[in-house]
Amino acid sequence: MSKGFRTFHAVNNTWNTTLYFPTPPTFLSAWEAQIDEAQAQFGSYSAQHRAQLLRTIVSHLIRDKELIWAQYEAESGLSASRFEIEFQRTIFTLEHFAEHIESMAWQKEDMLPNEQKTLLKKKSAIGPVLVLGSSNFPLAYSTIGGDSVAALAAGCCVVLKAHPMHVGTSSAVASCVQRAIQENGLSSFVFSHVIDDSYNWASTFAQHPKIKAIGFTGSIKGGRALMDLAAARTAPIPVFTEMGSLNPVLLNANLRPEQVHEAAQKLANSVCTDAGQFCTKPGLILVHEHHLQQFKEAFLQALAKQKSYPMLHPDIYQKFEARKREVLKIKGIEAIHSSAATNGIEGRWCLAQASVQLLVNEPSLLEEVFGPFTLISSFQKIADLQALLGQLGGQLTLSVFENDVHHLPPLLNQFIQEKVGRVILNGVPTGVSVVGAMHHGGAYPASSDARFTAVGADSLLRFTKEICWQIHQ
Repeated sequence: MSKGFRTFHAVNNTWNTTLYFPTPPTFLSAWEAQIDEAQAQFGSYSAQHRAQLLRTIVSHLIRDKELIWAQYEAESGLSASRFEIEFQRTIFTLEHFAEHIESMAWQKEDMLPNEQKTLLKKKSAIGPVLVLGSSNFPLAYSTIGGDSVAALAAGCCVVLKAHPMHVGTSSAVASCVQRAIQENGLSSFVFSHVIDDSYNWASTFAQHPKIKAIGFTGSIKGGRALMDLAAARTAPIPVFTEMGSLNPVLLNANLRPEQVHEAAQKLANSVCTDAGQFCTKPGLILVHEHHLQQFKEAFLQALAKQKSYPMLHPDIYQKFEARKREVLKIKGIEAIHSSAATNGIEGRWCLAQASVQLLVNEPSLLEEVFGPFTLISSFQKIADLQALLGQLGGQLTLSVFENDVHHLPPLLNQFIQEKVGRVILNGVPTGVSVVGAMHHGGAYPASSDARFTAVGADSLLRFTKEICWQIHQ
C-alpha cells in the first residue's frame, strides 16, 4: 500500500503539503467492465457531437481557470505569463480540433459502374487510447493536451495517466473534462483519470488488450519502454512518442554581421526560456568559422542577460546537472557557465564548445541535455559536417540561418529528408504553432513514427483506422 506522494513547489523549493494516493487497483475491474460499451457509444458519436464535447470542455476550463492556475503555480515553477500562454494554447487546441472534425472528410467513395460496385472508405476511431501526461507542459501536453484532444476528436476513449509532479493540476483539468462528458450524456469511462507515482498503471494499461494505441511525450528511455511493452503484446499496438532531439542550428558563411548578432540574441533566448525545458530547445549550434568569434561574443552577452528559472521538479534538475557533468568531463570540451548564484533548483545556463571531430568521436555529446545548455562548434565548409550529420539521430527540427534559403546544400537537403520533421529558416525552433500545416515529429528518436505529427489537426490521424465497405449492386 502506497504511503502517498507529494508534488513540489519549485519557486519555494519545498514539497507541497497535499498528499496524493495512487488510483486503487479496483479501478481496473470497473474500467474493464465498462470500456467496451463506452467506446461503442462514443465511437458512434458524430463528428458534430464530438466537436460539441470539445467546446463544452473549453467552457469548463475557462470557468475553472483560477483554480487551475493556483495548482499550476504551486506545482510547476512556471510563471503567470507562461501559464497564460499554455492555457490559451490548450483552449485553442480544443477549438482547432472542434472546427477541423466538423469540416474534414471522414470518408471517400469510388463508384465502379463496370463492376457494378461502390467502394466506401471510412475513418473510424482506433479504440481506447492511453495518454501519459508530460512534465514540461502541465496543460498543453498533459491531461487535455494535444494527445488527449486528438484521441477524443477521433472518437477514442482516453485513459490519462497524470504526471505525478503535476497531479493537482491534472486533477483540476480532469474535473473539467469529466463534467463536460457528463453534460453530453456520455459514459464517465470516455475519459479516465489515473494517478500513480510509479510505473504500475502506465505498464498495466500499455499491455492491456483493450488499449489500442498510446500517446507519450517525454524521455527516450520512457518512450522506448512503452514501445517495447507494446511490441511484446500478443497483438502489438502503435505507440506515438515524442522523445529526444538535439535540434541543431546552422549559421552559414553568407550572413551579414548584423544577422549574426540577431541570431545570437534569438538563440540565447531560445536556449534559456523557462530553463530550457522544451523539446525544441536548440542543443547544438554549428557556426561557420568566419562568424564564430562574433557569434560567441554576442551569444555570451545575451546569455548573461537571461534570467534563471526554476526547473520543473527536483528529478529534472538533478538529471540536468548530471548530464552536464557527463558532458563537461570529456577531454577537449571547453565550457562557460552562468555566474548566477545557486538558488534552489534553478537551471543556470551553460555553453560548451567542442570541435566537430570531437562531436563525431563522442556519441554522448549527441544526446539531449534537457535544460538551459547548448553545444557550439565551428566548421569551414558544409562538407566538413558530413560525418556529424550522418551520426546524428532523428530530429524534431533543424534551424538554418542562411541568405539563400531556396538553394540549401545537397548535404543539408539529404539530412532533412532522412531525419528532420521541421526546418526553420532564419528563426529559432522553440514555439510550435497549433495549425494544420505544422509537423511536430521526426525520425527516431525524435519520435517513434516520422509519418505523424503530435501537434495540429493532422495528429488525430494517429488514432484513426480505415475500413473499406464494398457494396455490390
